[in-house]
Amino acid sequence: MRKLLLVALLLCMGAVICGGPVATLAADKPVEISTCWMDESPGFNIWYAKKMGWDKEEGLDIKMLLFNSGPAQMEALPAKEWVLGSTGVGGQLIGGIRYNIYSVAPIISEGEVHVLYLRPDSPAAKVKGYNPKYPNVYGSPETVKGMKILYTSQTTVHYMIGKWLSILGLTEADVTLVNMEQPSAVPAFEKGIGDAVCLWAPFTFVADSRKWQRAGTMTDMDCITVSSLVGDKEWCDENPELVAKFLRVYLRGSNMLREEGPSPRIIKEYRQYMNEFAGIRMTDEEAKLDIQIHPRWSYEETMALLDRSKGESQADKWQNSVADFFGSIKRFSPAEIKKFKDAQINTDKFLKQVQLPIPSWK
Repeated sequence: MRKLLLVALLLCMGAVICGGPVATLAADKPVEISTCWMDESPGFNIWYAKKMGWDKEEGLDIKMLLFNSGPAQMEALPAKEWVLGSTGVGGQLIGGIRYNIYSVAPIISEGEVHVLYLRPDSPAAKVKGYNPKYPNVYGSPETVKGMKILYTSQTTVHYMIGKWLSILGLTEADVTLVNMEQPSAVPAFEKGIGDAVCLWAPFTFVADSRKWQRAGTMTDMDCITVSSLVGDKEWCDENPELVAKFLRVYLRGSNMLREEGPSPRIIKEYRQYMNEFAGIRMTDEEAKLDIQIHPRWSYEETMALLDRSKGESQADKWQNSVADFFGSIKRFSPAEIKKFKDAQINTDKFLKQVQLPIPSWK
């Protein structure tokens, strides 16, 4: 009996001794977070952070999922395929109406990211400044009416086309819109399909290399939009400290890009990101340009864009402008647009929980 008691005691002691380290390891294990991105610039911050182990320093293990568009990202949200990530205004709008998201931080202005292209021999390419309020915009009612335009529905480029038509005194009823994902739009246009195509970077670099005629950027058309970090509202509310850590990791990359810019080192890393994650091959010059047209905001600038102390924040105004456009063309009902505006998806409550200062990237 004594031997049995001794064995039992030793087993219990072993369990306690072994249980200590096991429990510690479990506690120290990084929290896995699944995130969504598109084949464009915003994802570089997290790709590079993972390469450097910055996410692990915050106790996170960030997984990156690739999507072709904002609407596609939102369709994956109910299945909890992701809980945080980056999207454009199309994803923000659909997410706010149908999928209960937060926009936790605007990160990049898209003023020079999106471009509308015409064929070089298009009559519209010979008319510049038809509307004097938009001197750098090409086209006129006569030269654009009846066009077939390639675009990605319910995304920023859709909004941009609507603004272009409005500038020329036209509506969507005056043209034919052909919906396709960005990777398909470029080869389709190259094969002679369509009279115009609206693209975002890095697909714009292919268009520029082909000498397609630019009809205008979002800056030219005064319809600025932004890429934002978004999250599943329920998950974010349940895990505010994880959202704050994720933002800290992202902003560390933003600070690096702001301070170092498109250096030879950054260009090399950026090209690797585009090739390995997005499946896009870039030259050094294209990578440099892509970095330059995607300037990151600092923590302080991001907080300022979300400031509602004097009414609507700048981020609210940008989003509501897009919402009004899609409401005007009846892509969403008045009730859906009201739902989006009432939701006020922009919030700074997670940024306020970010531990400052942001760690150095060096």
